[in-house]
Amino acid sequence: MCEPEKIYQRHPTVAVENFGARSLALLGEGLRLVELNATAGDLLSRLDGRTPLQEVARSMAEDYRQPLEKVLADVLEAVRTMAELGLVEQASPEKEAE
Repeated sequence: MCEPEKIYQRHPTVAVENFGARSLALLGEGLRLVELNATAGDLLSRLDGRTPLQEVARSMAEDYRQPLEKVLADVLEAVRTMAELGLVEQASPEKEAE
């Protein structure tokens, strides 16, 4: 379950290539391609394994000039979906502490 205080990162076997308004994510395990829109690609690039989702959402809300509550809800839903697809994983406590 995605929670605002949790920290996520791109899965180590995922490679991303940006094509303007779209991105393609290649999942190394199973060699699957996932197409991402510009906002989802931006979100994925911000999941650095150190920043809580709440802070990622705050930064995106400022950048996109949208209400934090709406952006946070969208971020939590998008990260949940990305986790189900295998694009992201929750950072381990050791990585969070660094």
